[in-house]
Amino acid sequence: MRVIDADGHVEENPITFSDKYFDPAFRTIRPQVVPGAEEGLAYWMIDEQLFPRRVGRGCNNLGTPTSYQGKPVRHAQRKVDTLGSMELTNLSERLQIMDEEGIWLQVLYPTLFLAYPLSCNPAYVTAMCDAYNRWLGDILSGQERLKWVGVVNLDDSAAAVRQVKESKKLGAVGMMILGTAGDRLLDDPALLPFYEAVAESDLPLAVHVGWACPAINNLYTHIYPSGVIAFSMPVLMGMVSMMSGGILDRFPNLRVVYLEAGCLWVHFILERLHHRYQHSGKNLANVVSRTAPVQKLAPMDYVKKGNLYFSAEIEDVLLPQVLELVGDGQILFGSDMPHGDRERFAAAMLRERPDISDSAKTKILESNPARFYRLPGFC
Repeated sequence: MRVIDADGHVEENPITFSDKYFDPAFRTIRPQVVPGAEEGLAYWMIDEQLFPRRVGRGCNNLGTPTSYQGKPVRHAQRKVDTLGSMELTNLSERLQIMDEEGIWLQVLYPTLFLAYPLSCNPAYVTAMCDAYNRWLGDILSGQERLKWVGVVNLDDSAAAVRQVKESKKLGAVGMMILGTAGDRLLDDPALLPFYEAVAESDLPLAVHVGWACPAINNLYTHIYPSGVIAFSMPVLMGMVSMMSGGILDRFPNLRVVYLEAGCLWVHFILERLHHRYQHSGKNLANVVSRTAPVQKLAPMDYVKKGNLYFSAEIEDVLLPQVLELVGDGQILFGSDMPHGDRERFAAAMLRERPDISDSAKTKILESNPARFYRLPGFC
């Protein structure tokens, strides 16, 4: 078995936004790494704001930046991962870590773009997304074992459409969004051109955890509860809005995965959707016709079609039940490498679980992600 890590990460660094990749119109105000007030810390200065914001209202906790002036910052010093492997300045070091953990191929996601908003200037965010996609398209070109997904600015619909097309040309194997488009849901009509571009490109779409929704983010002043609710709940919101808002009907062949929120929520959300679908369709709609569901199918029917995928954490106690509910062909494994809260040797730990069949393990670790991303050499 060649293990495919469906959700690894890269830590952005100054090269990401260097002249080679960054729009000349914004180079004088490019994102920069600056030292923190506390010794050993560093932050991104983006549009005169600091990221991450670990304390205070709207807090977030990003792994990037991992270095300042070539030296690892405090939180990076605690990791086994080297700077070269985290920042992709030394691909051999990344491959070595993967070999140690029994991972053959890794699909890389961003870190900085897990926070929203990075700026209130849409054109500036578009330039950041473009630079990120160009950077990975450049340094990972021709790589057999390191693949990547593109990022888009959903606040600029025309730019998002262009970024999908350009990402595919640059070699991306998918596109990433968060669970909301800021304070808009993922069924917002303004996002339809983006979905059309993704569907036409035949790229899969990943809805990833992240601080996506300011209306929720700003309820929290402490990173602990924020990391539970504001960080994870938008993924659930994303699935509900795409299903209930008719996105999955408009684009029936769209492949979508919901990443890094574990799989314990799948039973809960699908049961609640089913309950409300039945109630709204059979009871409430008879009283107020406009309350009838927009979606055309029952919730589980979308899952049974086979193009909705879910990631699982290796410690998810309900994973056997989720496999029974959605089938063993729609669960993916993600290591979260090199983020600080990941489990090292996670793939090996999953292989050792006695409550999951060997055939299901093979599908989770290899054939499912290969089919989802349509990876050459596997499908």
